[in-house]
Amino acid sequence: MKKEEYQLSLIRHGETEWNKERRLQGQTDTSLSKFGREQASILAEKLKNTKIELIFSSDLKRAKETSELISRELRTGIVYHPGLREIHLGEAQGILESDLSSKFGEGSYSAWKSSEEIHDQFRFPGGESKLEAECRIIETILNLLKMNGKENIAICSHGFVLSRFYNRFSSKEFPQSKLENCEVLELFLSLEISERNSI
Repeated sequence: MKKEEYQLSLIRHGETEWNKERRLQGQTDTSLSKFGREQASILAEKLKNTKIELIFSSDLKRAKETSELISRELRTGIVYHPGLREIHLGEAQGILESDLSSKFGEGSYSAWKSSEEIHDQFRFPGGESKLEAECRIIETILNLLKMNGKENIAICSHGFVLSRFYNRFSSKEFPQSKLENCEVLELFLSLEISERNSI
């Protein structure tokens, strides 16, 4: 075994129209709004002088469009992966946050928003549980890191799954209740890698 160290920039995609409406997206394939594209362009300029070597991106449009704008500025490659998608919200996808309680029961909104472990098994009908989505994003990112042999990586994905990944591996507490559009969380990660799997 050998230890590999990574500098990760966790980036939430830019704004979509559904973000503005406070409508649950999950894995619905929405595009960036005009403002979302502006956010991504501004972020790309801010990241221009960083040493990011590669971008891992969700394959949903809003993340792809964000990562492509960043990639163009940084002149880095992108690896798309469906494992980096947002949590699947089943029948709640497309529903306004304000309508969740009336459609799925009084406790559904608070269970969805809660960060307490007691609600980790919560899922909307037909969707993933919060714990399932967390395990998926962790497995995907760790496998991508082991496969690509780069140390300074940007990961362009979605608010829920990125915040869960950050909480699992950071020594710091997640800084606020949610990750904003085009916000970046910096994370230093040290992993034990099998010699035979190293590149």
